[in-house]
Order: sequence, then structure tokens, then C-alpha cells
Amino acid sequence: MKVVKLTENNIPAFKSYFKQFSHEQDESNPPLDDFTVGENDPVYLLVKDNEIRGAAALMLHPEYREVSQARLRMFHAADGDYLSYLKLLNSILLHTSGLTSIYGFIEDNYSNIAKIWEDLGFESRRFAWILIRDTKDYTKPQFPEGYELRTFREGIDEENWCNIINDAFGHSLGHVRMTPERLKHWRLDPAYIDGGMKLLWNDSVPVATLSLTNEEHKGEDLIFIEAIGVAGDYQGKGLGKNLLRTGIQYAADSGSPGVMLSVNGENEKAADMYFREGFKKEALYKCYYLDMKN
Repeated sequence: MKVVKLTENNIPAFKSYFKQFSHEQDESNPPLDDFTVGENDPVYLLVKDNEIRGAAALMLHPEYREVSQARLRMFHAADGDYLSYLKLLNSILLHTSGLTSIYGFIEDNYSNIAKIWEDLGFESRRFAWILIRDTKDYTKPQFPEGYELRTFREGIDEENWCNIINDAFGHSLGHVRMTPERLKHWRLDPAYIDGGMKLLWNDSVPVATLSLTNEEHKGEDLIFIEAIGVAGDYQGKGLGKNLLRTGIQYAADSGSPGVMLSVNGENEKAADMYFREGFKKEALYKCYYLDMKN
């Protein structure tokens, strides 16, 4: 068993490994079509008999470096043994100079992986729920007078979108600053729905965001509701609730049997709203941090 650094030639093999095993940890940042070898995306593979048996991938883009953290795109060993994880960890630690921590997510059913991470020094500090509901018996959205939901305009609305997201979630633990570059990359995801990004306007002022993507779940094609962000001055007006209902209605109109979303555990206000709107807990993901020793 040896650890090798990712090359352009074995990117397809890494993507295949990610697709096979990422559901155990964090599927939210797959290597997309534009993924390439570079200092912002160090990846190491664990190889045995020319077969990939593990992968460790860090995200070190500027928005992560500016908060002195890095997110694990993947940190997984198929054989599930401590030594394999240790070899992978030692490789990616070569890229963590100047960072205060690295972090990643594990689906709660995989306690064997969590135990190994903990033995390596990771600590669980926060969690996120995946919530789900069907598209039956939903309430149609009804925004207050003067508000209009419009489709995101490429090349025009990037700054508006980023400003709202950063204002709405800037206080949240784990938030990484949204930038036009990140937004551009986000829209390359095959799950992206053309026209699925929306901005809510109050007359001439953009005040909230909504994004809808495709999600395959247990053999069904669902809609994933993302980025319900409401600018601070416009919170408490029922806008988030009606954006949520917009997503549910879209799914129903498109024939999807259900919708999913993710919510941070500490965001109790949002979680309570989702529960009142008929969502139920589907899965729990715990976020583990490894502090860098000085």
C-alpha cells in the first residue's frame, strides 16, 4: 500500500472513487469537469496493486485560506484501517502550513470512520441535518406586496448574490465567504438546474436568494433546496418561508416526489421553520475539526 500524489492522468480514477464512497462523508463538493491538479486542491491517493483504496483531498482556495482553515473534500480509506488513514493524513498535512485547522463531515451511521478520525485527533464540534418531505399538501408561496422573485442573470447578479449570502450566513460557524469565482464553479455542477437560481427583489433592491438543484436519493429524482439566504435587514418578514415554499412548489410542478435540504444544527430558527413546513430528519452529518499544532 503506497500513497501517491494525484496527477492529471488519474483524475478520472479519483472521480470514480469519490462517486463510490463520498456518501459516507461529504458529497457536497464533488470534483467537477474543470477539476485539475493544483496547489488549491491537493489530492493524495492510497494505491494497492494499481487499485485506488483511499483518497485524501483538501480545498485550499483563497476563501478558505483567508480564515486559516481548509475543508476536506474527501478523507477516506476503503479498507477502513487506522494506518491507511494515517498515511493519507500525513500527506495532506504537508499542505497545511499557516492553517489553524482542517475539517470535514461524516454521515452519522459510519461510526467506524468517526472513531478513526477521533483517534487521529479530530473532534466533533457541529452538525448538520439533511431534511426531506414529499411534495403533497404544500402551501403556495405568497410574498408581501412589492417583492418579486426573478431568475439569476449570469454576468449581472453575481455580486448581489454573494453579498446576500455573506450577509445572511457570515455569522454561522463554518461559513466560507461566497465569491463570484465560487459561484461560477458552483453552477458547473451537473446537478445545477438551468434557471434554478433566484433572487428576491424588493423594488430595486435584491434581498434574498434561492437555489434549486437535482438530487438522486434512494432511486428517486428529488429537488434539493439550497441557499435560502435573507439579508439581515429583511429577516423576520416571512421571506425565507415563502422561498422554501417556492422550492417545494417547483418540485411539485416538475413532477418530483420530494424535496431535500440541509440545515446547520445551531440554526435552530431555520430548523424549526422547516419542521413546521413538513420536513423530517433524514440523515445527520457531524463536522470534525483537526487543530494544527504550533
